[in-house]
Amino acid sequence: TKDGTRISLMADCASVEDVRTAVEAGADGVGLLLSEYLLLAGRVNGEEEQYGFYAACLAAAQGRPVTICTFDVAPDKTGTEFPREEEANPAMGLCGVRYCLAHPDFFETQLRALLRAGLAGNLRILLPIVSTRDEFEHALDAVYRAKCALRERGAPFAETVPVGAFIETPAAALTAGDLARRAAFFNVGTNNLIQYTYAADRVNPQVRAYLPAASPAVYRLVRFAVEAAAEARIPLCLCGEGAAQPALAEAYARLGVRAFSLPARELLEVKEYLMGVTL
Repeated sequence: TKDGTRISLMADCASVEDVRTAVEAGADGVGLLLSEYLLLAGRVNGEEEQYGFYAACLAAAQGRPVTICTFDVAPDKTGTEFPREEEANPAMGLCGVRYCLAHPDFFETQLRALLRAGLAGNLRILLPIVSTRDEFEHALDAVYRAKCALRERGAPFAETVPVGAFIETPAAALTAGDLARRAAFFNVGTNNLIQYTYAADRVNPQVRAYLPAASPAVYRLVRFAVEAAAEARIPLCLCGEGAAQPALAEAYARLGVRAFSLPARELLEVKEYLMGVTL
């Protein structure tokens, strides 16, 4: 910023091409790489296919950190062909890490692929829609089992990959202090945080007016996460519309956010704006 505060700008990505574009745009890394790209065909890619994808993304980042979010199996992200039970309200149902914990073979296949790919670059694993510390602990148990399985097979993998929590629900924000004792880092997802705070489905046009981009309620929740991360001395990165709109990015920077992840096409505009700001 104008007064010398260092703010890291990273990119949202979903493919190897996205990562290359982010590097060319000057991103400090990949703040959020969504893995649902692998599920859009309506089938689950095997461990080898997943490993190849993750390793290629990490290599394309050329040593920059890459945060890969584990599968968030939601209807708007996986297509209609993906096998899942019918739910009356999927946005409030078995999504994010909940789905993964309910399907351990599915989850641990992805974790094995990620851990193996971790040798190709600077990997961070992010767990989506975390609501409680217990959920996070159960997910860490799954990571441990994945490591044990790889050791038994003699497969090389990255032993010390950081695992973080995606703060996307009010429950996670309000108990961020507990989560920070176990999470290696936080990402804050403003899009979902707004949706769950206002009980308004962000893919439903009838309630779009109830999803304010600038929200005192969401600012307060983000502050809880920022303060918990600072106290635990873990990194925090903010994603979503709050990162992509320059004035909102400034407002969150004033709350203490020092890293943002946004689409590569928005990087230069946000960078230019923040370089003119005095915090």
